[in-house]
Amino acid sequence: MKAIKETQRWYGYFFIGLSVVALILAGVVPVTLFQRALLITTALTLLVYGLTYEAKITRLWWQILLIASGIVFVLDVGSAWTTAYFVTPLLSFLLPLIFLGILLGYLRRYIRH
Repeated sequence: MKAIKETQRWYGYFFIGLSVVALILAGVVPVTLFQRALLITTALTLLVYGLTYEAKITRLWWQILLIASGIVFVLDVGSAWTTAYFVTPLLSFLLPLIFLGILLGYLRRYIRH
């Protein structure tokens, strides 16, 4: 049983590492604002997904992730608003944002008081 929990923890570290790579790519690679916002959304979603493999999370960390998700949501809608077609870019953000919302709800169950 301990080996399974240890393996799951490494899965979490893997996804957290992927989120760091996506965040670095968002800062380094010269892309449009829309693509940069999509990379940041993906990085945050991967970070939250990696944290779901942890046994517990503090309320403060959960609130920080919730605030960061709100900021990313505003950034996504703002970048979609600046494009010529509003609906198509907004649909590109829809899947990662829905997955992020589901993960934050799932992670809320594991808040350590």
